[in-house]
Amino acid sequence: MDDELEQPEGDAPLEDDERDLLHQDLVDVQSLKELLGPKGIKGVVFYCPDCDEDHYLAWDLLAGNLREMLDAGESPVHEPAFQPDPDEYVSWDYARGFLDGYESYEQEELGDAVNRVILELRDRGWSPEQVRSFLASAGLDVPPLDEGPVAGR
Repeated sequence: MDDELEQPEGDAPLEDDERDLLHQDLVDVQSLKELLGPKGIKGVVFYCPDCDEDHYLAWDLLAGNLREMLDAGESPVHEPAFQPDPDEYVSWDYARGFLDGYESYEQEELGDAVNRVILELRDRGWSPEQVRSFLASAGLDVPPLDEGPVAGR
């Protein structure tokens, strides 16, 4: 006799990659709450094929559902929100796209700022090694100084 009991397919334990994705979703939900909450967005809307209707989940409820999925391995029973204002919710795809764009913009802005600092320091006569040392001491990524928009100046 097997020591392991077979679980029904719906109750299968989460794979490691599924758990990792759920943990990342939890991080994303917190970030989205901080970024979109002040703009009047209360949470996300999901279409539920089982109910054939939209479900509106506030940020904290969504985070709680994700934690329950991590703990129990399945989604909790869900009830539609009571008379939600659809204008206060966005789709998960929109929210994730917003977050991706926000994070990319932050990185692009930082990269642009670093390039402007490099150009300014070079205009002031700093050598490439001095510029590298300065950026490294400031905890910034040092781009190659001999190529790209900052090269040759």
